[in-house]
Amino acid sequence: MSTKHAILGLLNERPMYGYEIKKEFEKSVSCIWSINIGQLYTLLKKMESENEIVKKEISQKNRPDKFVYTIADKGKNELYKWLSEPVVMRQTKDEFYLKMMFLTQIQNEDAKKYIDKQIDIIEKQLNEFNKIKNINKTKRNKFMDILLEASIMHFEVDIQWLNIYKERMGLL
Repeated sequence: MSTKHAILGLLNERPMYGYEIKKEFEKSVSCIWSINIGQLYTLLKKMESENEIVKKEISQKNRPDKFVYTIADKGKNELYKWLSEPVVMRQTKDEFYLKMMFLTQIQNEDAKKYIDKQIDIIEKQLNEFNKIKNINKTKRNKFMDILLEASIMHFEVDIQWLNIYKERMGLL
């Protein structure tokens, strides 16, 4: 997923101020994709120069002016094009898997400690996501529920995989 496409998707729902985009980003996709405010405004400026979005200045009394961003036709076309193309190859570029690849280079005792710590971290994340799943159900959209389920399943599979790794590598 590209950050640009996430922004286009949010703006396709409704026009927003920069700060609103950041908040919506955090509320909707932050568990799979992150953005910092500097990156957001740099990208908004680029998208505006490429005519994918339109920025309109809104005057405010006793406060600095705000800019509201709206998706333009070119942005909608880019979003729809992106949505129509399946992801051919998902990247598994992940520090977690890289460490697991080289874990055989340390003592078995240390490798087992590392894996046990990793399982503990994942279990805490799993518990946190299960809590989120069970609260505020009415405030989430269907996609967020499905995304939470996918994240929970991912954590569960990681724990299973780490236990298989320990077993097959003789780290029990």
